[in-house]
Amino acid sequence: MFNDLFKKANELKNKINSINEELEKETIESIVGGDMIKISANGKGDIKSINIDDSLLNVEKKDILQGLLISCIQSIQEKVKNKTEEKMRQFPIDIPGFPFVK
Repeated sequence: MFNDLFKKANELKNKINSINEELEKETIESIVGGDMIKISANGKGDIKSINIDDSLLNVEKKDILQGLLISCIQSIQEKVKNKTEEKMRQFPIDIPGFPFVK
């Protein structure tokens, strides 16, 4: 019984490590404001780049810039979460009650 549990736990660990490696290589982008703000992140949520259109870089448009940045960051966070869940669902994990079990 314990051997099966340890075997399943080790398989789970290996699957999660594999998923994390895949997610780290993924590139996810979020674009808002008609291409005015673009954020790229890897599948683990690490921000890799932020591009801001020059037209937003003045004091009068500070509020617009802040709103677009918040929107873009929220969007990239949601996309990363969805990608992670998608990857986890690809691996059937035979442990009752474990998230993402098919």
